[in-house]
Amino acid sequence: MAAVDILMATYNGASYIESQILSIISQSFKDWQLLIHDDGSVDDTISIVKKWASIDTRIKLLDDGIKTGGAAKNFMYLLKFSTAGYVMFCDQDDIWFDNKVQEMISVMSKQSHNIPQVVYSNSYVWQPSKGILGKATLTFPHNLESFLFLNSGMQGCVALFNAEMRNLMLKWHGELAMHDHILHLIGLTMGNVTYMPSSFLMLYRKHATNVTGTTKTHVLSRTSIVKNVNIPVVSQEHYEAIRLFVIQYGNLLSINKRNILNTYLKLPMKHVLRKIFIISRYGFRVYDSILLLIIKVLIRPYM
Repeated sequence: MAAVDILMATYNGASYIESQILSIISQSFKDWQLLIHDDGSVDDTISIVKKWASIDTRIKLLDDGIKTGGAAKNFMYLLKFSTAGYVMFCDQDDIWFDNKVQEMISVMSKQSHNIPQVVYSNSYVWQPSKGILGKATLTFPHNLESFLFLNSGMQGCVALFNAEMRNLMLKWHGELAMHDHILHLIGLTMGNVTYMPSSFLMLYRKHATNVTGTTKTHVLSRTSIVKNVNIPVVSQEHYEAIRLFVIQYGNLLSINKRNILNTYLKLPMKHVLRKIFIISRYGFRVYDSILLLIIKVLIRPYM
């Protein structure tokens, strides 16, 4: 059994996947297994994966013909096949630096193994025609109050988590916004989150078909709060994921965590002035700013 399971969900990634596989093969940390599950590609993705699986026995294609219907569900499906002590999510189109796994294992090894743990590094946003565009992660939420209104989790491709975390994620059933949203949510409510904000360990490839869409690369992107006035404060799919999370994991949460989540879930029914009062009282924020969140609530539709 490998020390680390690297889970790669693929779909029509023939243009990029070989570079990503090569960057994994080049890792200084060698005790890994790459588990790949394809979601019905109609390009050469499968043939490329099979070629490299025949060259390196650490690469395994789960060729079962099952279509999960999207990256998030595909990653959650892959979790069922993971047996290693540590797990990493891997996108098909990025480039990992050769020290990525080793650096993250070194940080994780200092954490307790008795609770769910997740370690997050940072990455560079990269467009081959333009080079490095900036940092992929601009905010590092340390509690629910600074997380819930981001409508996202930290990038799954910069995460390393332990078996305890995997076991909790496997309890999830039903729809979800993204796999990395649930990972981060569990980390902040029932486990421990460790950040490596100054460790840039991969290139996050920017192209027209990114599943996660546009990525902010500079702190000045916060001005989009004012510019994008038609975008709701709260994403419906992330709200629904949090509602399901409370239903499925509520009995495992502390009273305080459950109270914060329930307060967030009740906010859509409140008058705008009441919303602002509750946001201020609980310290809800985006990019560590209560004021920025209040501005969003005042000028945008809530949900």
